[in-house]
Amino acid sequence: MWADFGYLQEWVPSADLRLTDSPDSSAGGAAYRGLPLPLGGSDIALIDADVVDARRAVLALKLGQVPDDHVLDLSTGTDQERRTLERTIDAVCQGRPGSILFKGPWGTGKTHLLTMLRALAADNGLATASVILDGDGVSLSDPMRLMADILGSLRFPGESVPIDVITTTLPYLRRRFSSDFIREDGDRILDAVFRVTPAAFDEPEVTDVLSDYFTLSLSAAQANQKLRQLGHRFTLRPLTARRTDQRADRFCELLRGWASLCSYVSAKGLVIVLDELDVEYFRSMRNTRHNIQRRKNRRTLLEAFGRLLNHESMPLLLAFGVAPATDEVGDENDAVEDLRYWVKGTIEIEAPIPELDEMRLLGRRLLELYARAYPDRIARVDRKKVHRLIDDFAERHQSGIDPIPRTFVRGTLERLDVASDLDCFFKST
Repeated sequence: MWADFGYLQEWVPSADLRLTDSPDSSAGGAAYRGLPLPLGGSDIALIDADVVDARRAVLALKLGQVPDDHVLDLSTGTDQERRTLERTIDAVCQGRPGSILFKGPWGTGKTHLLTMLRALAADNGLATASVILDGDGVSLSDPMRLMADILGSLRFPGESVPIDVITTTLPYLRRRFSSDFIREDGDRILDAVFRVTPAAFDEPEVTDVLSDYFTLSLSAAQANQKLRQLGHRFTLRPLTARRTDQRADRFCELLRGWASLCSYVSAKGLVIVLDELDVEYFRSMRNTRHNIQRRKNRRTLLEAFGRLLNHESMPLLLAFGVAPATDEVGDENDAVEDLRYWVKGTIEIEAPIPELDEMRLLGRRLLELYARAYPDRIARVDRKKVHRLIDDFAERHQSGIDPIPRTFVRGTLERLDVASDLDCFFKST
């Protein structure tokens, strides 16, 4: 039957299913939980949770993504980069802010390293947020809109998906601490939280208003008017900056506030990933009036980032992913050079190309993941033959013109799809 794995639908053979009348039925004395598929009536087919997890990972890899839960297992040839990330994360956990830049051409592993950063950050108790810049709807040139995307992707340690911070974290913070203690911090975000009465967080209509207010979709005046219509008299102060030239500093002030808020609840601080910075720069290269203003706004925000990260105590890390520009591009349109100039002290990491042995090891790990995702298909194949298939492909891939990891991962998974269908790879009987 067909099952939805989030990325796309796939056919699931009956061998991978267990039939039950309850998604919490027992198997072998232990609770058996997985992806429930209704069959009609009270019957339910369950796919083992481990199969679901592994298959989602395989499908994500085919689409060029590495799930956070699997990135460390699928990392080969990145020991030096991992040590750098661990040192940086340790500094953030101790309240020392910083920035880090991952660079490399398409497919060389920038996104993999950014995912590794998120996974390590979460393992060390940091909240994470990740956005992909497109230079239009999500852009450094429009920091107020960017804040909404950051908050929409916010994940706390132990959370597999982003949470609604307005309806979960803010009420918890409001009830846990006294307003006098928080307001001594002088932070605009924390002050706004403690202007809200605790009971107001229990009203869905109020939380809708607060969500728009904290994500900067509503001004304080608009939010206060709506709140009065709902019968509340507390007054929120402005979060947005009215003047354009003040928005970069206000964005950084709010960013510092969210990092502080994270450290007050279930995290030690905040890591923010801004991927595909090169796309942002490419979209604003032409010298139109609109693009000139966009470049000015972006430069103003980068300057503000540089000032923000000079704070001695703040649990915040900014991470950027970028493909280097060509030699013909001037520094103004070169994301790497621009970041170096405005955000001093940024750590730079080049995405490494694994050696042949490391690529073979990656292939074996992909096989193990594939075997968990498709246990019925892999049970029939001769592992030695598949190992030779993977090793031969790794050797040919490394001797090719452009041996980037992403094409090896996709190529390996494609070969596993084929091998698990061909009789010549089946075990001898």
